[in-house]
Amino acid sequence: MKKIFVILGLFLAIFALYVTFFSPSSLPISPLGSPKPSGEGGSSTSPSYVILGFAPYWNLKKLTLDSLADITHFAYFHLLLRDDGSIYTKINRREEDPGYTNYKRLVAGTVNRGTKPLILTFMPESQSALADLLSSLSSRARAIATILTSLSESGSSGVNIDFEPLSETPPSLRDSFTLFVRELRSQLDLLPNNYNLKPLLTISTYASAAVKPRIWDLSGLAPLTDYFVVMAYDYTMPGSDTSGPTAPLRGSGELFEHDIIKNIAEITKLVPAGKLLLGIPFYGYQWDTQDSTKYSPVEAKGSVASLERIQQMLDDQTLSLLWDRNTLTPYGIASESGQISQIYFENETSIRLKLEFVKSAGLGGIAIWALGYEGNIPWLWPLINSLNN
Repeated sequence: MKKIFVILGLFLAIFALYVTFFSPSSLPISPLGSPKPSGEGGSSTSPSYVILGFAPYWNLKKLTLDSLADITHFAYFHLLLRDDGSIYTKINRREEDPGYTNYKRLVAGTVNRGTKPLILTFMPESQSALADLLSSLSSRARAIATILTSLSESGSSGVNIDFEPLSETPPSLRDSFTLFVRELRSQLDLLPNNYNLKPLLTISTYASAAVKPRIWDLSGLAPLTDYFVVMAYDYTMPGSDTSGPTAPLRGSGELFEHDIIKNIAEITKLVPAGKLLLGIPFYGYQWDTQDSTKYSPVEAKGSVASLERIQQMLDDQTLSLLWDRNTLTPYGIASESGQISQIYFENETSIRLKLEFVKSAGLGGIAIWALGYEGNIPWLWPLINSLNN
């Protein structure tokens, strides 16, 4: 018997080495279960995955026809809620909030958003507003009324609740958030259907939400929520001391506390896999680094690099492409006037791996952050569209 286990262990080790060194485009077998048999309106032979595209107000003029055709849901980002539950409309007495300004353009029909169902994203306008809104019965009620009015006047088919605490929160605030979602769910269920679909309720969560719950009681929220948008990016932040992957599929251990496969496995202990939308970043981060070694110490805070700019650098051959076998993500090295910089991002191979993971893990689909960051990269939308082909 001991000999059998030794042979089995050797086989698995050889297989892992093959995946790592010879087949970067092949996804390691998912530990989460069988592929999703069907989605909303799908069948056992033709799965239907959600492709939710977040469209931030600052990118509305950069939306491409391909993106509008290939997503299944258009999620406008964002409207802000004040601590009393009303919409945050003005930055000061003279300046209107740009999210609200562009929302009005959306309602007026002057934004080309395509024909897909519209989802409105709501966030608190500050961390104090998050706590005050959730802790007050009247503020929660007013916020729900605000959301319902916005859905009605915009013809939206659903809502995304993106409440992101920046620190640990007390259990009482977590309970208040669950209560808020329950109250909102009950009101959404009374609304008429758009696109022959019931109004969707989606909640954005950090990828680590299962082990660091903050305001998300995942098991309590699961029956109330249609989809959770798992923000599976920003694993290495711009302010990190070292460069590193934005969205590592694997690799947690000595170098990283988390990775996507680990986090999704944790969440699916609390939430059905079919209710999860895996966040796909259309951006990376660029750091000035001490040298060209992987995970090099940085010399300054990082900055956002869109896929469009990264692809242009690759085309211009000002960025050397490398592959991180630990995390199954690409990164690039650039040098200008003697300063070395590193960019960690997504490319065709890493996104394909993530899409295969969505299928093998039986997830509900993907959520893209964000439309307008991709430009006209020729391989991108055919690849994204392959999720449902």
